[in-house]
Amino acid sequence: MRPIAFVMILSLAGCTQFPELDSALSTGAQDADYPDLVPAQGLLAQAEPRNGTPEDTVNTLNARLANLRNRVDRLRGTVVDASTRRRMQNGVDGT
Repeated sequence: MRPIAFVMILSLAGCTQFPELDSALSTGAQDADYPDLVPAQGLLAQAEPRNGTPEDTVNTLNARLANLRNRVDRLRGTVVDASTRRRMQNGVDGT
């Protein structure tokens, strides 16, 4: 039964009308040449981090992790303090 439902969903997706993407392009973009193919090494060199060392990155991430753990510890505390809880119980119990 599941394969039939899956095939039906896929066939319905095939009936979907897609937006006109060609009309979204400007005339200049339609008439533009294809980009030049360049060696991947130049692109990879640009993608490498230029600031800091791997140790700096590890230290930064460890500091962020410590801050997040401290925040989690603060959020784990009780929301309602004991005196307020007693007042609420007295109001609910009617005493």
